[in-house]
Amino acid sequence: MLFKTLLTNQRSLLLSFVGGLLYAAGFPMFFGHSIFFAPFIGFLIFNIALSFEEMNFKRQMLCAFIYSLGFYLLGFYWIPYTLQEFGSIPFPLNYLLGLAFSLFIIPQFYFFTWAKKKFSNPLTLSIIFVLLEEFIPQQFPAHLGHSFISLTPTIPLKLAPLFGSCVYSFLTVYLALNIIQHYKTKIAPKISYALIALMVILNFTGIAPINSKLIAKLNLRIVQPNIGNFIKIDSERGSVNSLKSVFDSYYELSTKPNLIPIDLVIWPETSFPSLLVSDVLKAKPDLKIPELLSQIIDKTHSDLFIGGYDLKPSTNYSDYQSQYNAAFLFSQDKKLKDVYRKMKLIPFGEGLPFGPLNHFLSKYITNVSFFAEGDNYTLFETKNGVPFSSAICYEILFPHFIRNLISNKEKSPQFLINLTNDSWYGNTAEPHQHLFLAKWRSLEFNLPIVRATNTGITTIINRDASESIRINYNEKTSFDLPLEIFERSPTLFERLGVFMILILAALFFGAEVLAKKFKL
Repeated sequence: MLFKTLLTNQRSLLLSFVGGLLYAAGFPMFFGHSIFFAPFIGFLIFNIALSFEEMNFKRQMLCAFIYSLGFYLLGFYWIPYTLQEFGSIPFPLNYLLGLAFSLFIIPQFYFFTWAKKKFSNPLTLSIIFVLLEEFIPQQFPAHLGHSFISLTPTIPLKLAPLFGSCVYSFLTVYLALNIIQHYKTKIAPKISYALIALMVILNFTGIAPINSKLIAKLNLRIVQPNIGNFIKIDSERGSVNSLKSVFDSYYELSTKPNLIPIDLVIWPETSFPSLLVSDVLKAKPDLKIPELLSQIIDKTHSDLFIGGYDLKPSTNYSDYQSQYNAAFLFSQDKKLKDVYRKMKLIPFGEGLPFGPLNHFLSKYITNVSFFAEGDNYTLFETKNGVPFSSAICYEILFPHFIRNLISNKEKSPQFLINLTNDSWYGNTAEPHQHLFLAKWRSLEFNLPIVRATNTGITTIINRDASESIRINYNEKTSFDLPLEIFERSPTLFERLGVFMILILAALFFGAEVLAKKFKL
């Protein structure tokens, strides 16, 4: 009797927690597997919990927190490990901070819970939810509709180039809320179900971006050195033995015998441990580049694209925000062609989110890198004239950032290189989740993505979100692969961004109004 009473009193919290677990199950877990429909079921259960008669607003917000906690415990369990590895935060403080992080890991759900007190129309709430997902800052954006990427390439997601990934969040919310309304009112929302069925049909039968003419074929060599964090950090501090170990690994993997001529050798994020000064290398083209890079270019006769550290002009290397996390392109004639400086920095890893207080706090919080932010969307060009862009690490997770990165240029980039170092997260779900979410950018922008990582997962993501051969976590190797470059046209989502989902919502609204008018 006591258990039954307790279960009845706490059912909203229990359902919210289960809903959060199911939300997380839509993303790669311990072994890289996911369940694409789980977030829909979890969201449905969460909204059922919010609709119980005894619920007041305070209780509903508690449900939102419990939902977030379930999502964190299953999906982001790797955060305490990262805080210890990346930030040197000891046990048990790293776990306490991880639990604190669960408070705001999906902040859009708190605002959505508040919106449900003001609005009841499923369509209104659906568009509110999508706008919250898109515009409320998140440290690691894992959205409700993102789980559908696991269907590709077996089941194509042809709506993504039109509306972006947010259309799948929109349809998930719209269907779940209509099901709940149907159950409560006993009246089937026929027009809503018909609209959802129409979108499902369009997803299968819509016109996907087609391959235009082949304009180039690049032979890439992508290097995954699998260098541990201790050796990596030690080499960056100038340790001779660690530097030799790092240099030997990159030389061996970059210069191994090749069956085809190599056009571009690619290293991962912050792969070159010594500080480079791009402004000086550009201003003095006769200046010799580092010997290791020179030797590799001599041996491969290719361009070389690497991650590294760039000194900020007019600063000393030890000053606050004196360095950039950067990507450098060196030409076959051993010149620095161009550099991209990372613009979106990881909070609590590459900087702090406290604005003007950061400089003061940097004197006391010494385990954060405090990089400077770049301010230029660089367009690179291969030796045979193919333009491309680069995003560093988790910049790839933000569609609006990638949209700005590749748009508004005289030449449209024909592929994207994503340099990443996921070694800080260990052998957890994070490397799988990072790759999983990166695949959305290939669909949204009709853009092949070359992904080079330190410890894995290294691969090429094709324009349909399928993969080439991959180098899995904890493997030390490199692979050579031809990349066919087709002339790329901007997608509708690239041209109009989130405005496309507003157009869709307006069409849905018009259909609902007409249905009511004609009593359909």
